Amino acid sequence: MAQTRKKRAASPETAAEPARAADEKPDANAKVHELAMKRWRRADEGDRENRELAYEDLEFVEVPGAQWDPKAKAIREDDGRPCLEFDRLGTAILQVTGDIRQMRPAIKVVPVDSRGDPDTADVIAGMVRYVENRSDAPAAYFAAADQQVAAGIGHWKVITEYGSDSTFEQEIRIVPVPDGIGVRWDPDAVLPTREDGKFCFVPVDMSRDVYEETYPDHPAAEIGDERLSATGMGGWATADMVRVAEYFTKTPVQKTLALMPDGEILDLTDEGDEEHPEKLARVVAVQREGGRVRVEKRPGVKVERFVVSATAVLEGPDEIPGRFIPVVPAIGIEITIGKKRVRRGLVRKAKDGQRAYNYSRSTEVETEALQPKAGFVGTEAQFKGYEHIWETANSANHPFLPYNPDPKAPGAPQRAQPPVPNAASAQCARQAAEDIKATTGVYDASLGARSNETSGKAIKARQQEGDVGSFVYIVNFSRSIRHTGAIVTGMIPHVYDTARTLRIVGEDGKVDLVDINKVGGLADEDQPLDKIQNDVTVGAYDVAMEMGPSYTTRREAALDGMIALVQAAPQLAPLILDLLAKAQDWPMADKIAKRIRTMLPPQIQAEEAQESGEPMPAPPPPSPEQQAQMAAQQRQQQLAEAQHQLEGQKLQVEQQKIQAEMAKIQGEIQRAALDHQARMAEANRPADPAGAPAGGDDPRIDAIANGLQDLAHVVSMIMETLGGGDGAPAADGPPDPQAGPPGPIDMPPGAMPGPTSEAPPGAFSFDPSAMGQPAAPMMGAP
Repeated sequence: MAQTRKKRAASPETAAEPARAADEKPDANAKVHELAMKRWRRADEGDRENRELAYEDLEFVEVPGAQWDPKAKAIREDDGRPCLEFDRLGTAILQVTGDIRQMRPAIKVVPVDSRGDPDTADVIAGMVRYVENRSDAPAAYFAAADQQVAAGIGHWKVITEYGSDSTFEQEIRIVPVPDGIGVRWDPDAVLPTREDGKFCFVPVDMSRDVYEETYPDHPAAEIGDERLSATGMGGWATADMVRVAEYFTKTPVQKTLALMPDGEILDLTDEGDEEHPEKLARVVAVQREGGRVRVEKRPGVKVERFVVSATAVLEGPDEIPGRFIPVVPAIGIEITIGKKRVRRGLVRKAKDGQRAYNYSRSTEVETEALQPKAGFVGTEAQFKGYEHIWETANSANHPFLPYNPDPKAPGAPQRAQPPVPNAASAQCARQAAEDIKATTGVYDASLGARSNETSGKAIKARQQEGDVGSFVYIVNFSRSIRHTGAIVTGMIPHVYDTARTLRIVGEDGKVDLVDINKVGGLADEDQPLDKIQNDVTVGAYDVAMEMGPSYTTRREAALDGMIALVQAAPQLAPLILDLLAKAQDWPMADKIAKRIRTMLPPQIQAEEAQESGEPMPAPPPPSPEQQAQMAAQQRQQQLAEAQHQLEGQKLQVEQQKIQAEMAKIQGEIQRAALDHQARMAEANRPADPAGAPAGGDDPRIDAIANGLQDLAHVVSMIMETLGGGDGAPAADGPPDPQAGPPGPIDMPPGAMPGPTSEAPPGAFSFDPSAMGQPAAPMMGAP
């Protein structure tokens, strides 16, 4: 369940004794301020050299005239010689910071315990991007990146604020730190993100007027205050400036946690929490019911924020949600040499190359500028009386130059030989330019200059090779972005702890509405289901980085890849045409892709609908071609059914013919039997006196019986041929393949009917065995 933001409740003792609390607070603030100033002096002294060199590096690039040594510049200016600056470092810095702007890492959130949910992790990642979007975080990131590359370090910070002046809901915001070089960290912190530091100072210099308006109850220290001078804090107050500092502390605390049987973790640390009695009652109730509750102590931290001046605590303490100090450093190149930590940026080692380049180029310009001012050589008598004309000969365009003939001079005054450009200066300038490239790692190919490469792949490979020398800044910058994601993710359960609707931002920049910390669904008997959708207040989540180009760059690369795939395998175009359209920058490209998606095969549409959670789209109406094909198939089926019925009718006719033949044979048998009976009766009479035989067997019966057996075998073969198997059509319908032979004959092929005592309807009954004859095959027996 989402919990409302925890607020410390006032105890009765505190309410009853406000005077004692007021007396204790100044004492507590005095201890906080004393410890803060002690830590400030230690942090200021520990990083002083790196900080001073960083300010010089930044001034070297940004302040006009800072690229000349002060002594050399003063000498040249006294002589009237030029001190020109041809900044080549600025372009190299822009190249590296441009790569950072193009390759900004993407923050991804992943669950790290059993209570974390992958879907909720995606929502939290969208909330982090939402925070970046509403904060204009890239402005803070890139301002710090400019200082990181040029001076070796930059900073931004994460704050919480109310969404507006008419709401109780807070928001998270990422803001820049203008003076990122001046941030003081705990000297004992060793991690690149300084997340192991116990304190941090973010100084802000403001005018005295603004300070007095902001903190009227705390007058600024006077200039020359003995207390400030004695403690080394004299720079905190000047004639027109007062320094204040945000002071962040991270204090170890002992937390009491209770693990409930259902996996829920209750924090029982703060007894002053207004929800503490309710949590304790839940633990006791579960234990009484025989449930096992695991209660243990865990080391934790408490992060607090103060605002301090040189003499007092101006604000605080304000508890910061999460476990990190919300200040993020972006470090350039940092190396520890023994006990000394050295930090620099791109400018530090390229200064001498830039100074040599400026000196050489200024000398070349100076030499070339003196060429048109070469003087005239002549005797004094030649110029006498015309001095005003010859003095302006180099600046005015006189139509003629008069002079006095002088026997001592061979001819008219001549212009002196102009100074020749110094080849050594040009060579020195070229060498200085190469030195700058070597120290920065940014060569001409990285800046887009033409080289001997001709193919696009070769040019791109050369540019990427030049980026390797400056990749350390990109890696450190991405590490800082990752730490920012961890800070924001740690703040989200405390700041966004109530049910609300947010506009989260997807990786592709699409804005979606999502509900967080809301109960959803119904249980039995319309009782609310105790299940929260997108509960961001439970579970542990970590931040993973996806290093690479921005989404726009990757989308363009995907578009090129899909186009190449379609060109190589045109048969795949109908399957990926919707994705190809979606990757375009056209207006309404999404709508075009949606229409193309309706033309995909049904199995692909079903898979897309399952992934997006949408219902399966209705099948499109058949096209005229499909309708014609279906009609042709239906006609073929009807024709096959009609032909089947005709074959059945033919079989019925054949069956009727066979039954007629069988009836005829039965008649023959009956007549033969009557004749046999008559002969037998004749044989029982007294013998003819003439000695004729009294009677005997009729050979026709045996012949008829044998013929009937052969006929039965032939009929069986005919039925198999006409019926296509063992079955034959019924008399009133199509043939049944499971039925036996139709008609009066119902016996296996080649078998003879056994004796019968009852004739079928329309026939007579007799038993040949009664007359001492073998049983004749009888047809029509049931």
